[in-house]
Amino acid sequence: MDDSLSAGIILVFALLIALVPLSMIVKVVMRVYWVSRALTGGRRAEGRCVRIYTTRQTHHEDGHTRRSSTRHYVFEFEPQDGRRVRFEDADAPSTTVEGDHVAVAYLPERPEKATVAWDGGKVPYGRAALTVVSLALFVAFAVWLGVTGFIDARGFGSDF
Repeated sequence: MDDSLSAGIILVFALLIALVPLSMIVKVVMRVYWVSRALTGGRRAEGRCVRIYTTRQTHHEDGHTRRSSTRHYVFEFEPQDGRRVRFEDADAPSTTVEGDHVAVAYLPERPEKATVAWDGGKVPYGRAALTVVSLALFVAFAVWLGVTGFIDARGFGSDF
């Protein structure tokens, strides 16, 4: 195979590996942005947990099947315009049950981006930072993979 073609394939592969965690980083940062805006400058309303459901995932690794589940919490509230708005908040405590009343923070222009004001309305910067750093390690791995693969494929490292 031509060195340029194999180097290009390696770079495309590395880019694809990097795109997934990069998109997840953007999602985490945007979520923290909206939560921060809602908690620090938004309005408050009383909400209620209207539904809890569980999704299950099956993972196959090294001949073993692992199952995991995720609980989803759906809340409903009425912003000042009087309509009912539903939203999910993944950060709900596991002790939350349907019917629980909660404080909801929201921005009037985007009430569907509401959040539950847990722990007195603290923005989860620490958890978000840990997530971003962890994902950034995957991006760094992809960059390393792309660079070393490119160097090897082009034969730049064979002179040393």
